Amino acid sequence: MASHRHSGPSSYKVGTMAEKFDCHYCRDNLQGKKYVQKDGHHCCLKCFDKFCANTCVECRKPIGADSKEVHYKNRYWHDTCFRCAKCLRSLANETFVAKDNKILCNKCTTREDSPKCKGCFKPIVAGDQNVEYKGTVWHKDCFTCSNCKQVIGTGSFFPKGEDFYCVTCHEAKFAKHCVKCNKGLVKAPVWWPMKDNPGTTTASTAKNAP
Repeated sequence: MASHRHSGPSSYKVGTMAEKFDCHYCRDNLQGKKYVQKDGHHCCLKCFDKFCANTCVECRKPIGADSKEVHYKNRYWHDTCFRCAKCLRSLANETFVAKDNKILCNKCTTREDSPKCKGCFKPIVAGDQNVEYKGTVWHKDCFTCSNCKQVIGTGSFFPKGEDFYCVTCHEAKFAKHCVKCNKGLVKAPVWWPMKDNPGTTTASTAKNAP
């Protein structure tokens, strides 16, 4: 996704009239007054705002001749209105990313594109320690045993449906026991082959999006 810098102002010139010219719209004398020249016409500031000024897409007000204007792909903003849609940081002099008709700073774009943790549902951003199992990702400290709630992280575990169990809890919860002595049965239960092949996660540290 490319970053952009905004384009410069649209083509008009602001100055103080030294000659005898009337406003193209209201016909008031412009001599000695501030005026705007656009498309070959001279007009007063009031008429410029009324007939010529672009409308800011953020505040919906005209962008006056004395205002600093930002434009990008036929959309216009006051420079003070040109802000990141997420954090509201001013982007008038910054690079930005246009995404889904929104303007975002590079930092918020990275967060929006970041994978979400299955445990806390927050983005996994650059620098976060995370683990992945079968295409699902967690913050390392969010990957916990469904029973004892202790962090599994990159330790061995046993998946069961949507739940994950540490080795200790899995044996206690699912191993078959003798009804008389309450000891584990010698004969391997159905889940026993998993004991030698517990689930494993892939650990990594999140990096900035390219």
